[in-house]
Amino acid sequence: MTKNLPVALVIDDEVQIRRFLRAGFELENFSVQEAATAGDGLRIATLKPIDIVILDLALPDMDGAEVVERLRARGAEGEPVVRAGPLTIDFAQRTVSVDGHSVQLSPKEYRVLQVLAQHAGNVVTHQHLLKEVWGAAHANDAHYLRIFVRKLRKKIEKDATQRRILTTELGVGYRLVLDHE
Repeated sequence: MTKNLPVALVIDDEVQIRRFLRAGFELENFSVQEAATAGDGLRIATLKPIDIVILDLALPDMDGAEVVERLRARGAEGEPVVRAGPLTIDFAQRTVSVDGHSVQLSPKEYRVLQVLAQHAGNVVTHQHLLKEVWGAAHANDAHYLRIFVRKLRKKIEKDATQRRILTTELGVGYRLVLDHE
């Protein structure tokens, strides 16, 4: 499992460079997070403790120097709170609530939600979730994930059949939806 490994964040818009750096960091026993844009990199760094950042200074959406300033400012601000409609996740306190009412999650349910929040608004593949939560040996055991997502929905959705917070992308993965009406 990756929970005790140091974490490297690679922010680069070129996939070949990210793959090359991932391979090197994984050989040195790092867990690697990748981002193709500054915005995605900043979101990842906000939601997960990062030990080292490798950053392309010429990103398409922001100057690299500005990314460094924002990363340093977020280290000073502390842990974030993520809100998705009625759902609130406080990473500093490791608490989850819906409409202000505390929700008790198992460690695995919390970890699934944490990974989804790290990529909030984007689809997270089944394989990525399985690797992050259960480890690489379970990357193809989608039945684990379906069971935990079903349990998680019952706890965080007002109506688990309508799926407004945690949506399914058929055949691909899941998405934590941030925008609600």
